[in-house]
Amino acid sequence: MTIDGAILARLKAVTAITDIVGSGSSARIYSPYLWPEHPVLEAISYRQISASRIHAFGSDPGLVRARWQLDAWGETYEEARALGDAIRGNGAGNAFSRFRGTLDSTVVQDVLFDDEVPTFEDVSGFFRNMQDFMIWYEE
Repeated sequence: MTIDGAILARLKAVTAITDIVGSGSSARIYSPYLWPEHPVLEAISYRQISASRIHAFGSDPGLVRARWQLDAWGETYEEARALGDAIRGNGAGNAFSRFRGTLDSTVVQDVLFDDEVPTFEDVSGFFRNMQDFMIWYEE
């Protein structure tokens, strides 16, 4: 599995998230490249911002530190904010922030919440809660 698949699997495994965006194949969780023309809200989009490989003398340990942006979308500020809160969780690993574990074959060492920006998108008319996470995982 790729880190993309691991992120999607984690989002679909958290009840607080699936209670809002649905579950299984009908979950409204999208890569930004597959965003529907007329999305049903609330919804989540996710994308990789950057990825750095860790290097060691004589070998590369296969450890990656990647920044991922997860966007919670809603028709109101409150909807986007509540979905963002469900994604982040309480920092105890019960949602996305501070999650550690193996999702299929991807070992996620830690997920660190880094930044959050609530915004309104003029073009779509939707509210968005943008969150950045630093994800340490093994390739």
